[in-house]
Amino acid sequence: MTYVIGIDCGTTNIKAVLFDETGAEILVTSRENRPIYSGTSSAEMDMNLIWDKTAHCINDLVESGPAKKEEIMAVGITGQGEGLWLIDRNGEPVQNAILWCDGRATEEVSYFKRSDIGQIIHTITGTPPLEGTQLMLLKWMQNNRAETLDRAAACFFCKDWIRFRLSGQIACDWTDSGTSLLHLDQGTIAVNILQAMGLKKYLPILPVPISSDTLCACVCEQAAAQTGLCIGTPVITGGLDVSVSALGIGAIKEHDCCVILGTTCATEVIYRKKGCEFGEAGSRYEKHPLTDLYISLQPTMNGTPNLDWAMKEIIGTEDFSVARQLAASEPAGSRGVIYLPYISTSGERAPFHHPYASAGFFGINVQTSRATLIRAVYEGISFSIRDCLGNIDGRGTIYLAGGGAKDTVWAQMISDIMGMPVKIPDTKELGAKGIALMALVRTGVFGSYKAAVTASCKFKAEYTPDPQKKERYDRVFGLFREIRIAHMPLWNRRRELLEYLRQTDCP
Repeated sequence: MTYVIGIDCGTTNIKAVLFDETGAEILVTSRENRPIYSGTSSAEMDMNLIWDKTAHCINDLVESGPAKKEEIMAVGITGQGEGLWLIDRNGEPVQNAILWCDGRATEEVSYFKRSDIGQIIHTITGTPPLEGTQLMLLKWMQNNRAETLDRAAACFFCKDWIRFRLSGQIACDWTDSGTSLLHLDQGTIAVNILQAMGLKKYLPILPVPISSDTLCACVCEQAAAQTGLCIGTPVITGGLDVSVSALGIGAIKEHDCCVILGTTCATEVIYRKKGCEFGEAGSRYEKHPLTDLYISLQPTMNGTPNLDWAMKEIIGTEDFSVARQLAASEPAGSRGVIYLPYISTSGERAPFHHPYASAGFFGINVQTSRATLIRAVYEGISFSIRDCLGNIDGRGTIYLAGGGAKDTVWAQMISDIMGMPVKIPDTKELGAKGIALMALVRTGVFGSYKAAVTASCKFKAEYTPDPQKKERYDRVFGLFREIRIAHMPLWNRRRELLEYLRQTDCP
C-alpha cells in the first residue's frame, strides 16, 4: 500500500492528513493555531511557530502509522489564503505574517476604490481592492514599513512558507496568486497593476506562479529530520484552501456549488472562462486547481465565529449540542428576530465590502428568549450564504463542508433557505483531500481528476428542502437584505461615533 499526505494550515488549526491510494482518509493529526490579534484590526501569525506545529503534525502522522515513511509517495500543502508572508535572503521571516483577516489596509483600499485603478484591479485580477489581499498589504507595507519590506527576498502565501521549510523551494501557484496578483485569464503576474500602484520594484520578490499540482520540490534533509519523512519525498506546489476544497468535495463541473462553513463562510460556484465577468459589481473570481475552471468566490469575514460568540455570551456554553437543541426548538423565521452576522472587527467583504460593518439583532422585545436569539444567529449566517450565492434560483446541489456541516439542524436550515438539496461529504478534511487527489493524479495513481473524484468523493448525508419553510424564509430573507442595505451608511456613522467616544473617554 502507498500513501500521500495532505497538509492544511488553517487560521485556527493545522492538520496533517494521511490518505491511501484510493483517496480514503486514514488518519488526522492536528495542532491548534493561535493568531495574534492586537488593536482593533490587526491579525498576525508567528511564521516559525506555524512551521514548528506543522512539522510536529507530520511527525505525529509518520510515527502513528499505518504508513511507513517509505510508503509515503508525495506531500502537498494547502492553507489560508491572502495575507503577507515575507522572508529575507537567509530564508528567515522579516516579521510576523499578516493574515487575510487583517484590516489595517483600510486607507489603501479606500484610496484605490475611489480611483480608476480600483476598477482596473477588479477587472484584471477578478478581485476588487480588499484589506486582506496581498496586493493591498504590499501597498500598506510600502506606506508604513518600507524598510522592512525592502529586506524581503520572497513574498509568500501561507502554504508557500510551509513548502519552503519542507523543501527549500521558492514557488507559488495560480490559485493563491490569483487572489489579487494575476492577470487572471492569463495566469501571469499583473505587472501593469503593480506599476500603476507604485509597487513594480517589488516584482522580483513575487514567485512566478505555476500549477497547483506540479511536482515542484522534494523534502530536504533538515525537514526530514524534523518531520520523520524520507529525504527526497516529492512535494507538489499546493493551493489556496477554498479552491483546493472545491476539488476535495468533488466540485469539478461547471455550476457545481459548494459552501465551506467554517471560520470564514466561503461560497463557491464553478465556471468555465466564458461564464466569468471579471470586474462586475459584487463579483470575485479565483482560479480553480483545474486550470480550465474558475471559482466565483464570496468568502465572508466570519462564519462560525458568530455562533461561537453567541454560545459564549448568550447561553454561556461551549457545547454545540446545547445550541443545536435551542435552535431546533424555535420556528423557522425566529419569531421575526433577524441577526446580521458581520461580527469581524475588520468589517465584511462578501457579498459586499464595508470595513466598518458590524453584527446586530433586529426585532427583539421582552418576549425574546435565548433560544430565539440562537436560532436567529443560525439563520443570519444562512441568509448570508444565500446573499453570497446570489441569483442561482435553486438550481443544482449545494455541497456543504466545514465545521458547521456537522450540525444536522443547520444543514437542513440551509437547504430550506436556499430551496436546494444539500449533500455532506464523508470526508472531513476537504482541503487536505483536494491536495491528496492532486498528488494521486500527478503520481499516476489516477489517470484523471474525473476518475479520482468518481472513485473517492462520497457523501454521508443529504437534505432536501421543505417548500413551506422555503416560502417562509423567502419573506424573512427579503427583510434581512433590506436591513443589511439600510445599515451601510449607519456603519459609517457608528465609526465616526467610536472615534468621538475614544477621543472623549471619561470615567
